[in-house]
Amino acid sequence: MELQIESLEGGIYLAYSVEGKEKVLLRGGNHDPLKFSSLCQAKEHFKGQQYQSACLIHLSAYDEMCGENIVSGIPLKTDLKWY
Repeated sequence: MELQIESLEGGIYLAYSVEGKEKVLLRGGNHDPLKFSSLCQAKEHFKGQQYQSACLIHLSAYDEMCGENIVSGIPLKTDLKWY
């Protein structure tokens, strides 16, 4: 099982659990999505949990804001090497 941390504009990070093709948004005790304000905060929260890997997913709107055509729509995926 993989932990994915998705970076959103405004310095917000959401966490997902991914197994195969199933991607599930992780939620807290009050059923609201787990939101973090930094990768360090997310790393501390998930320390010691049983994930095989962790990665950062980043979608950039920069090209679109500059008037460039977005051809691939493929997000940047970076291994966080937490596990």
